[in-house]
Amino acid sequence: MVFSCEVEAVPLPQTQEAIGIDLGTNPHFLVTSEGEMVEAPRYFQKAQAKLASAQRSLSRKKRGSNRRRQARRRVAKLHRKIANQRKDFHHKIARRLVNKYGTIVHEDLNVIGLARTRLAKGVLDAGWGQFLAILAYKAEEAGRRVVGVDPKHTSQDCPVCGYREKRPLWVREYTCPQCGAHQHRDVAAATNILARSGRAPDRRWARTEPAGMGTAWAVP
Repeated sequence: MVFSCEVEAVPLPQTQEAIGIDLGTNPHFLVTSEGEMVEAPRYFQKAQAKLASAQRSLSRKKRGSNRRRQARRRVAKLHRKIANQRKDFHHKIARRLVNKYGTIVHEDLNVIGLARTRLAKGVLDAGWGQFLAILAYKAEEAGRRVVGVDPKHTSQDCPVCGYREKRPLWVREYTCPQCGAHQHRDVAAATNILARSGRAPDRRWARTEPAGMGTAWAVP
């Protein structure tokens, strides 16, 4: 039995803390401007072999037979499990962010467009669109702000001096040739994302400390 009722949303205590988040697919689902990293769970990728086996079994069954219906239900069950795991992961990460920060800044990504590129499988497995929707409604209920900013050049600009340098995707850490700041690519991008909202962090740490030394979030 399921009961549905309306309850009044209670805003969380106000906080001036702000965070920038850079979304990814592999190895991290999300990296924050504070250096925290959330590992990408890749639920579809992990279940891909089992799903392929179930789909092959389905294709061999005679159309209209009971065995085909059973095989179709097994395939649907696997897809449903993957979707539920992904949604649960998104809810947990969104709740952590909303509970801690008053302003959460992300790239205003064209998720539909990215899903038509060679990155499609990773983007769809990560579920960025669903995550941002969950984050937005949780933030609204809690009285928090979620801000989308222009994603152009966030991973190419140095967050310390602003020097722009195009780097291949396999370069994860680099030293700015202009100011000498050592950066982790994703942390630098998240810092730039936060700065574009007008909530620029103190950048002096980047001159002496390697970026990306924050803690990693473990999500069950």
